Amino acid sequence: MMDKASLVKLVIEYVKLLQDEEKHMQAEITELELRMPTRTSVVLDGDSALSNDNNNDVVIMPSPIEVLELRVSSMGEKTVVVSITCSKRRDTMGKLCKVFESLNLQIVTANMTAFSGTISKTVFLEACEEEEEVLRSKIEAAIAALNNPDGPISI
Repeated sequence: MMDKASLVKLVIEYVKLLQDEEKHMQAEITELELRMPTRTSVVLDGDSALSNDNNNDVVIMPSPIEVLELRVSSMGEKTVVVSITCSKRRDTMGKLCKVFESLNLQIVTANMTAFSGTISKTVFLEACEEEEEVLRSKIEAAIAALNNPDGPISI
C-alpha cells in the first residue's frame, strides 16, 4: 500500500507528463496548420465551416453558451450555490468564467467539470438566500449578453 506522499508524487509526475503531451500536440497542431493550403474557412457556429476561395480572411462567429440547467440554492445564512450545466462547445469554459468574472460576485470557491458533451460549473458564493432570484437573473442576463454582444443587454 502506498503512502500519501508517494501517491501525491505519482500524481504530480502524471500531470507533468500530460502537460508535456499537451505542449507536443499543440506544436503538432501549429505545424499542421502552417502546412494547410490558404483556403478560407468561415465558421458559422463555432463547429461547422464553409469555404470561401475569393477572400483570405477568416471570420469566426462565436458559438453561444447553451444552458441545459441553472440552479441557484441557499446553503445556510450567507452561502449560495450556483450550479450550471451547459452543452460543451468551443470556448464554453472560458465564456462561463467570463460570465462569473463580469458579475463581481463574492466567490468562495468554484469548480468546473467537463464530461461527455457537457460542462458543469459549481460556484459557492457569499450571499444571502434572499438574493437567489436576483443572482439567477444576473447570471441569465450575463449569459444572454455574452451570447449576443450586439443586443440591448450588456455585462
